[in-house]
Amino acid sequence: MKKKNTFAIIFAIFLFSLPLSAFESGATLALKANFLGSYTDPHINDEDRTYLGAAFMKGMLGFVMTGDAEFTYIFDSKKYFGYDKNDVFGGLGLAFNLGIGQGFSGQISGSHNNTVGDIEVYCRVYMTPVVNFGASLKTYLLSNRLVLGFTIGGKMPIDPHPTYEMYSNLSTEQLKELKNATGGKVDFSGDVGTLVVPQEMMSKINPVGCLLKGSIEYNQPLIRTMQVVFGGYMQYYIYKPQYVTMPKKIEEAAQYNEPTVDFKSHPIKSFFMNSVDFGITLGLLFKVSGV
Repeated sequence: MKKKNTFAIIFAIFLFSLPLSAFESGATLALKANFLGSYTDPHINDEDRTYLGAAFMKGMLGFVMTGDAEFTYIFDSKKYFGYDKNDVFGGLGLAFNLGIGQGFSGQISGSHNNTVGDIEVYCRVYMTPVVNFGASLKTYLLSNRLVLGFTIGGKMPIDPHPTYEMYSNLSTEQLKELKNATGGKVDFSGDVGTLVVPQEMMSKINPVGCLLKGSIEYNQPLIRTMQVVFGGYMQYYIYKPQYVTMPKKIEEAAQYNEPTVDFKSHPIKSFFMNSVDFGITLGLLFKVSGV
């Protein structure tokens, strides 16, 4: 076993010490796996928040995974910018990506009840699949090993049956007191399930959000036509759903406080379900054309 481990370490050192150069020009295709944290950043005005029956709304953190295919054309510094060397500035790249994976949104809603005091309800929603796409401008540095990128794109949740987790800060005794005091109408006991989004609602909800992304990547050549990509990124996702879908218990609680509440027909115009996403990227980069 020790001999195998030693051989693996020596082989890895050998690969990474090969005098291979990074891709300098032409087209490339990357296949990437992204491991990210997503912190929901909800925004809503006072009137709509009161309509939803919440004294405040805050975000939550979740972890998901996505995959991307990215096509890039590199305009090298020698041919297109007149540089003699590419040791520092290697050129610019124009990239287009299409990906699919998981999505997350989570929020903490607060309210006050005379029976049990302050209430905080936690709700996490997981969506699969979520499609993302974008166009990027890339700057190649240090013999094209280091890549800085800026992306403008979009993200589209297309899961009609997202799953959710719901729980609160109330103890078992407080949950019983609240349920008895409201005639069983308000029940914030822990719950997991599926949000069933009717076709009518799917047609009303805004399907696409905008994202802005900054990234940094390091490309390590393995062979002349393939590189390993290591990177990190941060992006801000802006999403205005217009209509909201919530677990039945939360909807019933809102209707108890305000009988006119109807999420299916009433647009929440000020509601933004934005998020700050950050993570790492691992992938393979292949040469498609060029020298």
